[in-house]
Amino acid sequence: MAKASFERMAAKLATDEEKADAAARKAEPAVPLTAAQRILKAWEIKDYFSLLGLPEPEADELGRPVWSCTEVEVGKAYRKLSIVVHPDKNPGDDEARRAFEVLNKAHRMLKDPTSREDVLRGAADKARRKREQQEAAADLDTRMRMNAAKNDRAREMRKQEGQGLQSHILEQMRKRQEEVKRRAEAAAKAAAARGGRRSEDSDDEEERGQGAGVHMGPAKPGARTAAQAEGSDEDEDAAAAARNKRRKKPAFM
Repeated sequence: MAKASFERMAAKLATDEEKADAAARKAEPAVPLTAAQRILKAWEIKDYFSLLGLPEPEADELGRPVWSCTEVEVGKAYRKLSIVVHPDKNPGDDEARRAFEVLNKAHRMLKDPTSREDVLRGAADKARRKREQQEAAADLDTRMRMNAAKNDRAREMRKQEGQGLQSHILEQMRKRQEEVKRRAEAAAKAAAARGGRRSEDSDDEEERGQGAGVHMGPAKPGARTAAQAEGSDEDEDAAAAARNKRRKKPAFM
């Protein structure tokens, strides 16, 4: 019996000591983290937004991410921190070197459209769960009013989304029609240009033919060509030689 009582007292004292230690730790002022330590801690929990000192995204009533930061603001936050933890500014500091490396990785993730979309989607899910937990902690009437307001906003957003999608489709159709019209006009102009060139070529050939007819027209009647004149002279010479041969026959014949 005494042993059991002693154990209960010892357990009570241990519990009291643990409570005292916890209270003392809570009372102790928190040591501020350096920039490198804060960056590394944020990287461990995959909080890329607080790592760069940027606000976290929210989620709308449809669960989509809502984030107001632009690429310019992301680049500005990166440059500001990179100067602080740059290895050249902190020679021999391994913590600063590692912080600089993960800072570059986080910057590339938020700069690339594909990886940024994934990160924003994850942050939106986190924000949605946090909001649902807060709503669950409220009383029934408050939850009913919040749910009704959320459903109204969701319906309005879906309506606007549908109108925006319809406008986008109409705009794409208009651009496609303008492109078809522009191509048709370009094809018609090209065909007209080709027809004009063919007409000019035909006119040039006709002019060349007419010019050749003027310089090389048909021969006049009675006119002889050089070949005909040369052949006629040869025939006359042969006839004269034959006549002379007949006249010079021997006497005994």
